[in-house]
Amino acid sequence: MIYWAFLLLAIGLFAVVLELFVPSAGILGIVAGILIVTSVVLGFMESVSYGVILLMAAVVTIPVLLTLMVKVWPYTPLGKRILLKDLKPEDVLPNYLENKEQKARLEGQLGIAQTKMLPSGIVLVNGEKFDAVSDGFAVDVGDSIRVVSVRGNHVYVEPYDGEAGAQDELPPRDLDILSRPIEELGIDPLDNPLD
Repeated sequence: MIYWAFLLLAIGLFAVVLELFVPSAGILGIVAGILIVTSVVLGFMESVSYGVILLMAAVVTIPVLLTLMVKVWPYTPLGKRILLKDLKPEDVLPNYLENKEQKARLEGQLGIAQTKMLPSGIVLVNGEKFDAVSDGFAVDVGDSIRVVSVRGNHVYVEPYDGEAGAQDELPPRDLDILSRPIEELGIDPLDNPLD
């Protein structure tokens, strides 16, 4: 019977290792626990010394196995699929650094509000759209704005009294299609379908 106890302990420890490599939704872990407990119980049924030996073997071996497997697991095919690769900061961060220089050059530039800004919205400066925050003033669609500052990743603007550029001079892709008359869009008016 003691041989069965050692065999069950070995199979249980193998199931612990297998749990880390085979996705089983915890079933292998439960089986491993049952096998290890059964082996310790069989050891105590044989004699107290065998029971203590099996219990100590399980208590020492399981943490060591788990520690080794956690270090090895990321390099297994399953671990590679589940865990992310070592990513570089440029892989996960937005294009903040290159935009930072570009946005710093925006200070003092003139543009046009593409959306109503109460206090934030979209502005068009030098043919590019930016998320911006009005510096304390409401800005209507089509109003001229001036970039006051760029702090962090935020562009702060204020209304500008002069003309930043007429809407007609903007490239068609940047115009707000909803603010254009229907005749400019080339859409035929709908006839009454009942006639």
